[in-house]
Amino acid sequence: MPHQFIRDLQAGQKIKQFFLIKKKERRRTRTGKDYLDLLLADRTGTVAGKIWGELLPTLDPLFAAGEFAAVAGRVESFQDELQLTVERIKGVGRFSPEQLAAAAFDPDPLVPASPFDAPSLWAELRGWAEQDIVHPGLRTLTLGLLDKHREAWLTWPAAKQYHHAYKGGLLEHSHRLVRLARQVLEVLPDLDRSLVLAGALLHDIGKIREIDGFLAAQSSLEGQLLGHIALGWELVREAARDIRWDDPRIPLHLEHILLSHHGQLEFGSPVLPQTPEALLVHTLDDLEGKLKMIGGALDQDRGEADFTDWHRVLKRKILKPKKGKPGDPSGAPPTA
Repeated sequence: MPHQFIRDLQAGQKIKQFFLIKKKERRRTRTGKDYLDLLLADRTGTVAGKIWGELLPTLDPLFAAGEFAAVAGRVESFQDELQLTVERIKGVGRFSPEQLAAAAFDPDPLVPASPFDAPSLWAELRGWAEQDIVHPGLRTLTLGLLDKHREAWLTWPAAKQYHHAYKGGLLEHSHRLVRLARQVLEVLPDLDRSLVLAGALLHDIGKIREIDGFLAAQSSLEGQLLGHIALGWELVREAARDIRWDDPRIPLHLEHILLSHHGQLEFGSPVLPQTPEALLVHTLDDLEGKLKMIGGALDQDRGEADFTDWHRVLKRKILKPKKGKPGDPSGAPPTA
């Protein structure tokens, strides 16, 4: 049986196929009963999964977050969202090679990934850093962090769930943010171009230490305890120590951009943006992430109404475009 992609699932379907298990959390209902809350993925998106009490002791040991698993269950609608009630599940490590071959197991369709070519995005992003960051210290610092963590840049997600939460998502998000910044700087030439571009490129570098790879939607130990803002600030500060600065305030301004890029204390930033460059990076980061979430909501919506379902993060419904017109506001090709 061919793989039924998540974007095509409908309530009432019975499913028996492989998924990537991005999240596995043990939770408790209001009545005190334990259950497993899952996030199942393939390259078209994610869907919530549930394993309820009576099956939990048997199925819990058979799989882990971050691995592929054979799943059987039924698709249901709960509060206007689809979820999969899991009846059987087993990680692929518990199958023999012959069994996997007989089941036509193919991991490629199961890994959510950026639709854009990662090496091309990387080459263009690095080229912008080399050509447009004219301050020698900021250019050295930025290129050094890019090259040192190249493999992570090519594969890491930009988030665990809400936007660019897939292989190559960090590179795609950073590329798009730098592209936006380059355009805005043409209108606002009085801003420090090198500082804005270095901040836009490096603002989320802490994600490579916060998120535990692209297969699972979970934090590393230091990611859970410290978060990507603090981890990114640490990476930048350590790199800055090895550079001779003509003005010691320059690395401090860059650190401020990283620490303030969430814009509000309640959103995780320890300080508010207090420079024009920091405010610009925060604003563009917030805009790009939200537009990506809107595009995802429109892409995943299956209803016939004029608006999508309520978006929990954006706290609103999204008006759908008329048929025949472009629908993904974040879907323009990312190349300049």
